[in-house]
Amino acid sequence: MSKFLAPIHFWLFNKIKYHEDLEKEIIQGFKERFGDDVNSIEDANINKYGERIPEAPLDELIDTDNIHGWLQEKIAVAETRQAAILADLFAKYKDDGIFLAKNIYKQNGAALGKDAREKYDVSTPKDVYDVLNNYILNGMPCDNVNSIRASEEDYIEYSQSRCLHKGYWNDAGADPKIMYDLRTTWIESFVSAANPDFKYQISSEKTGLEEEFLHKIFRK
Repeated sequence: MSKFLAPIHFWLFNKIKYHEDLEKEIIQGFKERFGDDVNSIEDANINKYGERIPEAPLDELIDTDNIHGWLQEKIAVAETRQAAILADLFAKYKDDGIFLAKNIYKQNGAALGKDAREKYDVSTPKDVYDVLNNYILNGMPCDNVNSIRASEEDYIEYSQSRCLHKGYWNDAGADPKIMYDLRTTWIESFVSAANPDFKYQISSEKTGLEEEFLHKIFRK
């Protein structure tokens, strides 16, 4: 069955799994802090949006007659469910919950950044950018939302033409501002752990009615 699958499909599948692993860490962290009431929030959102992907090889799970559609659905389920869980946790635990979630995102980003440092060449900002995209979920490869504006020895700057996540966040009732902050925290932590000499920053600018995000990874 695996002959129908290309390396890019396994690459994307792994990124979805990383996203779901973060969700598990969120649940575990909140249970340790606030108790087993968190289970009801998790269960309600799994029932509403769908289960996490089972622990099995991709070629045993995927619908090979609809590879693209299967992966796209798993992205939508993973993003929406995680955002909905966070929205419910923040509604219940307020600022304490946001603070805890930010720490969990930071720890997860650092752990995966360290993993990247051990597995890949991360000696330049471009290297870190390329490796970041092995871990962070950012739509389907065909979405191609990132565009490199400049790449030099000491920095890389790239823009994001549209946000692939906000629709999921809105559907889940999550505050996009908080979700952007969590995502930024994760990337900052990942970059710093992948190469402590580098730093990540994000800004935005209006282009007509649209908001364009500008990202930079640079040497400190």
